[in-house]
Amino acid sequence: MNGLSSRRVATAGALGAALMIPLGIGTASAGTTTVCTGTLTGTYDAIVVPAGATCTLDGAVVRGNVKVGAGATLMTYDTVVRLNVFGDQAAKVNIIDTNVWGQIHFTRTKGEIIIGTAGCKVDPIADGNINLQNNYGPIAICMMTVKNNILLHNNHNRIGVFDNTVRGGIQVAGNDSPAIRLRNNTVGHNMALRNNDVKIAFVAKNNTIGGQGQCFGNDIAPTGSGNTAGGGLTGQCSNLD
Repeated sequence: MNGLSSRRVATAGALGAALMIPLGIGTASAGTTTVCTGTLTGTYDAIVVPAGATCTLDGAVVRGNVKVGAGATLMTYDTVVRLNVFGDQAAKVNIIDTNVWGQIHFTRTKGEIIIGTAGCKVDPIADGNINLQNNYGPIAICMMTVKNNILLHNNHNRIGVFDNTVRGGIQVAGNDSPAIRLRNNTVGHNMALRNNDVKIAFVAKNNTIGGQGQCFGNDIAPTGSGNTAGGGLTGQCSNLD
């Protein structure tokens, strides 16, 4: 897609911008908003998936935002979204082989969230931010290039973060999860794992961190090996090298 490699790219604004998306969509481009309740393949100004509907974007181009309503499902494949993808209380979200130029921000999603390349799967055992907060389904983020941060806060199911390049940091905080696994990620700044309540397995393995690896207040403590951090591994991460 436009000469890009198999890694998908999330690009755009600063951390604060992601937190503002649900409150106001001032960044949306002018034009027609298309209501999606089936499969779309063309070029659109902006898309809304209404409550309870299922929308599939297959090779589509969206000049503005994609907004996902409560109880709705969004599936994207080989698509470009030039602004943001976001929603509250969605049923399910799969963003596969898709370039998002703005933010990806979902809260209180009931089912799975998968963001990455085809073949990205939730661990069976158990230029912007990817910001997932207070979601109830399993989360997998695989083989993404993220220009800012991956933020996973207060989620309630399995979490897998695998083979990503993150130019900012990774924050995994306040999650109540059966299992959290972070493997083979390259992180430009800090990787912070804080105050997570994990029931079965908490694994950080083979991550390359430009800043610090910070692990504090987790129950259970992370395990793993092969992690390196330019600023050192601290707290519960101190023995994960």
